Amino acid sequence: MTEIALTSPRQSLREDGYVVLRDAVPGSAVTAAVRRLNLAIRQHGLTPEQIDEWQRVGFFPHLRWEPQVWDVLPPFAAELLGWQEGDEWAEPQLLLRFPDEEEHWDLQPHVDQVPPWAAGRDYRGIVGVSLSDAGPHDGSIAIWPRSHFGQPAQSTPVPLAAGDVLVMHPGLGHSGTLNLGPSVRMAIYFRLIARA
Repeated sequence: MTEIALTSPRQSLREDGYVVLRDAVPGSAVTAAVRRLNLAIRQHGLTPEQIDEWQRVGFFPHLRWEPQVWDVLPPFAAELLGWQEGDEWAEPQLLLRFPDEEEHWDLQPHVDQVPPWAAGRDYRGIVGVSLSDAGPHDGSIAIWPRSHFGQPAQSTPVPLAAGDVLVMHPGLGHSGTLNLGPSVRMAIYFRLIARA
């Protein structure tokens, strides 16, 4: 993406707190990342207890620095978030949302907390890369537009296709949703930490 192409996404990110960039990641990179995750499931397995715990914090921490993970981070992401010398990417979060039992669930927004090692630095932004198609019934993410301004808002589901990228302001309220579809939703989230 060129500087001119980033103007409109920057404006949406500033005003609404998020922007969706369709087909931003090549299919070959998405396929390689999905294959790596599925190989990890085959090699290490997952217990029900691990699934419950890791759905909240992220799966397979040992894969966070694998090239197949980082290859899905779009090259324009840092520029879109206003990267400056000294900024650094936190460990990526590998998210798998297995099909859920159907139940009532009141969505509650949250904002991501900076890791303790960041020593008081803030996030510049969050970049979520969808590795699978996820509509409103497949565990898609929900966001609260303009909540980064402290304004009350209604939740809005954000359907994503494999290769789509969701970029969020760090103060934007968001939440996962129940996956009532037949497949596992897969995504990787990257967070840029501002320099000191």
